Amino acid sequence: MKTRTPKEGFTLIELSLSMVFLSILSLLIVFIIGDTVASYRRGLTVSQINTVGIEVVDDMRTAIQNASSAPVTNLCEEFYANNSALQAECLNDDAFNFVSIERKANVKVNGQSIGDVPVYGAFCTGTYSFIWNSGYFESSEAEVSVGVDPAYLVYMDGYGTLKELHYSERDIDGSKPFRLLKVRDANRAVCTSVVRPYNATTGEYAANYNLPTVISNRFDISGGFGTISEEPVDAILADSYNDLSLYSLDIARPAQSTTQKNAFYSVSFILGTLNGGINIKATDKKCATPNDYTVENYDYCAINKFNFAVQANGE
Repeated sequence: MKTRTPKEGFTLIELSLSMVFLSILSLLIVFIIGDTVASYRRGLTVSQINTVGIEVVDDMRTAIQNASSAPVTNLCEEFYANNSALQAECLNDDAFNFVSIERKANVKVNGQSIGDVPVYGAFCTGTYSFIWNSGYFESSEAEVSVGVDPAYLVYMDGYGTLKELHYSERDIDGSKPFRLLKVRDANRAVCTSVVRPYNATTGEYAANYNLPTVISNRFDISGGFGTISEEPVDAILADSYNDLSLYSLDIARPAQSTTQKNAFYSVSFILGTLNGGINIKATDKKCATPNDYTVENYDYCAINKFNFAVQANGE
């Protein structure tokens, strides 16, 4: 009769402990990979904010440097030659309304009102003018007060055809406004159209230097300013990978050289993603906490403020 040698193996307890250990190890690996991927996504988003922000700075700096050295206050004498009171008012303000336009409106982020913040505006350099729409118009977490629509441009092209530019060329379905529009504008017509709106019926401009209480979102440069040979472009932010947009564009009152007549500009702007419940009035100007929406959106959320100063070299 043959005797059988018992085979050694894992006991049920040993097998259970092994499975628990492997499960814990697997979970740790999943968490580490997830955290690494999230950090990578955050890094790409922050990197893109910085890259695009530098491109915007370079674009605006070039526009300012190539601007005419003629004082912007010359517009006071040109537009208000027959009204000494308005001319004096314009001169006392250094014609700043012909440089910077800004509209504020009440905005809610994640259902909470953050008060009045900039939603659109224009910056006229004397070579190119920039019209911008805030990311709040497109953000899924933000809601702009009722009745406030994005800015748009009315102009006459080189063939004398009246055109209106409401939306980004990237969104052919017309669902999004342009974000940062650049238009050749040596006469600062974009800002002038708001300060002195053109009346197509009478063919005249309003004789009033003060900005209206509610700034119109219509930048109409089709009347009396001639045609545009160089079509406006919305290429600075429209092609960004993570859908970037401006949330403010502040222009300090330019200082004028008494000898060379060159203007010195100080500009700051806030650039951010459309995701993340961004609140530019928060003291730290950062994305909302993930609990307010989703962790995934937080990975794709970033915001940064850029400041630069530049002098117009003149032509």
